[in-house]
Formats: sequence, C-alpha cells, structure tokens
Amino acid sequence: MDIQLEAVFEDGKMILPACQIEGQVTGIYTDVQKMQLIMKQLQTKGYVHYATDGEYKRLRVEEAFRFYMGMAECKKPMDEMLALFGFTKQRKTKVKDLTLSEQKRLTFVRAYLYAENVLVIEEPFYRMDEHSREMIAQLIQQLIEQGKQIILLANNIEELLISTSNIIRIDQSGCHKMDFTEEQHTPSTEEPIIKIEKIQTKKNDKTILFNPPEIDYIESVDGEILVNVAGTSYSCSLTLQELEKRLKAYGFYRCHRSYIVNLQKVREIITWTKNSYSLKLHVGEGIVVPLSRSKLSELKELIGIA
Repeated sequence: MDIQLEAVFEDGKMILPACQIEGQVTGIYTDVQKMQLIMKQLQTKGYVHYATDGEYKRLRVEEAFRFYMGMAECKKPMDEMLALFGFTKQRKTKVKDLTLSEQKRLTFVRAYLYAENVLVIEEPFYRMDEHSREMIAQLIQQLIEQGKQIILLANNIEELLISTSNIIRIDQSGCHKMDFTEEQHTPSTEEPIIKIEKIQTKKNDKTILFNPPEIDYIESVDGEILVNVAGTSYSCSLTLQELEKRLKAYGFYRCHRSYIVNLQKVREIITWTKNSYSLKLHVGEGIVVPLSRSKLSELKELIGIA
C-alpha cells in the first residue's frame, strides 16, 4: 500500500516535506532529525523498530526469545527460532555478555515477530558486524517474501542498497526518487592503453592530484562525484563515465551505476541475499560498496574466480 507522509513545519519553516512512499520495500535516505519525524508519523501505520532499542540485559538469550515469542503468540519451536537468528550456541548466554553486534541482532527479534503489515526499521545495520548484517539482510528478505511492506531509514546509502534499490532522498527541497537503473552498454573489445594518469580532485579549495593506485573507490552521491582515498572523500569534476574510461587500464571496475571500485583493493564478495551483493575492501575498517546483481558474473570472469 502507498503511505503518505505529511509535511511538518516549525516556526513557519518546512522541516519535513510531504512524500509518497510506494512499493513493498523502500529505503529513505535522510538526516537524523527527519528520520525522527518520519518514524513519529509511521507509528500509526505499523511497527517501528528503533536503532537504539535495547534488551533486558539480565535475561539469558533463550529467556529473551521465550518472552518475545510469548508476546507474539509465536508457535515455532525454540530451536528453530534460535537458529534463524544465529543464537544456537549462545542460548544460555546472558544478554549483557553478548557482543554489541549480537545485542543489536537480538533486538530485531521483536521486529520480526511483532510486525504485521508494515515494518519501519531505523538504521537496519546500525553498529553491526558483517555476520550480523548478513543475517538481518536475510531476515528482511524473508519478511518481504511474506508480503510485509518494509520501510528502511538511514543516512547511509550503501546500507540501504543492501536490501533495496527503491530509495528516496528527503531533504529541505523535497522528496526525490534516486535512480539506480543499470546502464546498457556494449563492452569494448579494444585493449586499454597503459599511460601515466593523474586524477584531479578538490578539498578545502585545494587541488589534489592522485595516482590511480591510491584510490580506493569512486561514488556518485546526489550528483556529486567523490573520489575516496584512505577514508577521505575528495570532490571531482569528471563524470563516472569519464573516470571509468580513464581508469579501466588501472584495474578499476564499474561495479554499480553509482560506484567504481579499485579491484586491487577488493578483499571479498559478500552475498547478503540471493539478489543483493557487496564488495568488501581491505582498507580502513573494511569499506563495503554495492555490487549490482547484473555485474556479478562479469566481475567473477574478469578476476578469474568460479
């Protein structure tokens, strides 16, 4: 069903524009203030799962499951539910002794059991490690397959792309549908010419030149091209198409409509669900960038893996 967000004004100034939410799974990319206003409106539409939801620290994991299953009148076997969330080995562990990532995953039990027709999730992968992210992505996919309408809110596009490409950006100027449609192009049969190349960027009014091997990945965010090097983003005046052409000879790959990645920095191909993939880079704390489903086979062939 379509859900209408009403505009919110404060002192005569619009702080949240009106917006129509369409589709079974929708990502909303916005700032923290607007997220709070959106969730307040959506409380009457369905179950809202907050990123800061906590747990009963003194309970054991099994006791927490039993409590939530009882509240939801869930008749599934306890062993099945523990396995579904990856807590079989920790069933006797007290919640306070779980890792932060495990505690965040445990909070999702309520969302999974309590959601009826509409489930709203604030920062779905907030403070989670890769294992917990993968499990939550799979659980969200299960809810989608059950016919639930899912609304994801975050201020990080990469996290939203794990579960959906139907993303709207909400800012002061309005509600904008983000375009992630794959471009159709014929691969070039010409061999790339190796040459000296510098990529010109700007940071704080300074012009900075990078050698291609220094670059981790390049992204397009709200029409701005950002070159990411060692955890810092630098603005670039070139288009993604121009950068793709110039950097192909240096091992760069257009892994997504909005991303170009340095394949020398790729550590792992992550499968979140059967339709959702990412590339994990061995830089910083392990940056993750989206990989389009249509690009998976081509990438595997390119780097020579089965």
